[in-house]
Amino acid sequence: MTIINDIRQALDAKLAGASGLPVIAFQNVGYEQVPATPHIRVQFIPTSRRPANRGPNPQHRHQGLYILTVCTEMDKGAGAALDYVDALLSLFNGSTDAVGTSVNVSIDYSEMQESYMDDPFYCAPVQVSWYAYE
Repeated sequence: MTIINDIRQALDAKLAGASGLPVIAFQNVGYEQVPATPHIRVQFIPTSRRPANRGPNPQHRHQGLYILTVCTEMDKGAGAALDYVDALLSLFNGSTDAVGTSVNVSIDYSEMQESYMDDPFYCAPVQVSWYAYE
């Protein structure tokens, strides 16, 4: 498995192993939204790969974002979505790791972004910043 794929797998496994969350719609996996059924949309976005030190075989630091968009029923208030947001912020807090087969992924921070309507859903994104060394 490549380092990028291992990082993605570690983050996905951490999310999939959590209890009390709605259905998770992972990237490029078939999922059909059902009105009034809460779910979480996942986006894995590697943003950089930089040498962490100098030399002929430098260690590399990979970093990126893991966007988790909580979608709940529209016109029912923000409470249900915010309960899931709180659970995700706790799961991916700045002092945790996600362990992959060949890499430990460190969580730098997690924070809620601006919510929006995506008829028939109210959506509240959580941005998780991660980094890992290869």
